[in-house]
Amino acid sequence: MAAGPAAPLEQRARLYETLLQVTPDLVYMWDLQHRFTYANAALLAMWGMTWDEAIGKNCLEIGYEPWHAALHDREIEQVVATRQPVRGDVPFNGTNGRRIYDYLLMPVIGPDGQVEAVAGTTRDVTDRKLHEDARRRSEERLAAMVDATTDLVYRTNADWSEVDIVGGSLLLGRHGSLTPDWLEVLIHPDDRDRVRDAIAHARATQTPYEAEHRVRNDDGGWSWVSSRAVPIRPIGGQITEWFGAATDISERKRHEEHQRLLLAELNHRVKNTLAIVQSIALQTLGTNGDASPAYDRFEARLHALSQAHDMLTLKQWVNAPLEAIVRTAIAPCTQGDNHRFTLQGFPIELEPQRALALTMALHELCTNAMKYGALSGEHGHVDIRWTRETRDGRDCLVLRWEERDGPPVATPERRGFGSRMIERGLRHDLGGHVSLEFLPTGVVCEITAPLANTGAVA
Repeated sequence: MAAGPAAPLEQRARLYETLLQVTPDLVYMWDLQHRFTYANAALLAMWGMTWDEAIGKNCLEIGYEPWHAALHDREIEQVVATRQPVRGDVPFNGTNGRRIYDYLLMPVIGPDGQVEAVAGTTRDVTDRKLHEDARRRSEERLAAMVDATTDLVYRTNADWSEVDIVGGSLLLGRHGSLTPDWLEVLIHPDDRDRVRDAIAHARATQTPYEAEHRVRNDDGGWSWVSSRAVPIRPIGGQITEWFGAATDISERKRHEEHQRLLLAELNHRVKNTLAIVQSIALQTLGTNGDASPAYDRFEARLHALSQAHDMLTLKQWVNAPLEAIVRTAIAPCTQGDNHRFTLQGFPIELEPQRALALTMALHELCTNAMKYGALSGEHGHVDIRWTRETRDGRDCLVLRWEERDGPPVATPERRGFGSRMIERGLRHDLGGHVSLEFLPTGVVCEITAPLANTGAVA
């Protein structure tokens, strides 16, 4: 005899029961007296109980902590009264230890339209909660660091058309999104091209953006900032945004400008002093008001000293590149014709005192070469080369001046002021060794000075 209409219903019930038993979620049902009328295999395993031990008992009887049992009692009554679902999460000590569960309680409506039971499903969300808590704590720490910094912290979208101030300094007087035309509104007109170029370079090369520029501050004036932003992108993906910080460097810029003015004033006063010395020399060394050879030599030395001061002023009297020192010293000899000199060496900088000393020594070598040495003829040549070498176990700068193709050279019977300046003055100021040889083929001067760990002359 064929199966009746009940057969599909029974088959569907078996299907639902199978699904409920194999799901890792916890599925259950309470009657209106808050007793469990159903618990799937996952829930029974979590309780560590059999069906017969659990069914017909309420939460407190199952072993829930009193506060937990009372919580579900209230929620069951709420579902019955409102016919609306209730959702929450709660910790529970089961056979898997203390875990965090997310649950959803739903009303079961009977044929008469009344709530006849409350069904529930629960999922273990411990790992997700731990991840969310860790992320929240990380975000809180990041927010605290941003708020604590004196820098202005910002983010932009991939093409820099949107900029948000996310925290830090109140230099601009506000946090939040800037206007779309922020570059024209907030950046000083003289600095906009520099900022545009820096942004374009950073985007093209996908490297950090860096720039120093002025921004309009909250007081309506201009403040200098040093800004740096790094690209953010998934591994192997395209840049999605930029995250950066801008440091207020207005005080540093004011100090640099003040220092520049002081150096310019100092250089002006030094030149005035040199002019006074020059006038005194003319009165002292001149013959009947006319310049004498001694005065000419003295004036040339003053001029070399003045040129060295100008070069160091341009370098803010910090350090000066050795190549610039050499070119400044030989400039009066070349007069635009550089083929008489060969310069070769590695990049290195000298302190102001040593730069002045070397300039004066090279000036004396140039003067001697123009009078008696390689530069006194048409075909003479001077090689100036500097290298890094190890001398007596120390890293040293070795600069060599070598004349060739000039008239024959004889060793002078006595050493003049220039030779003494080269040999004694350089040895003292550079803290190294100086050798000056008058070879028949030309003058050779070798200057050795120890290098510091940074590569600069010590």
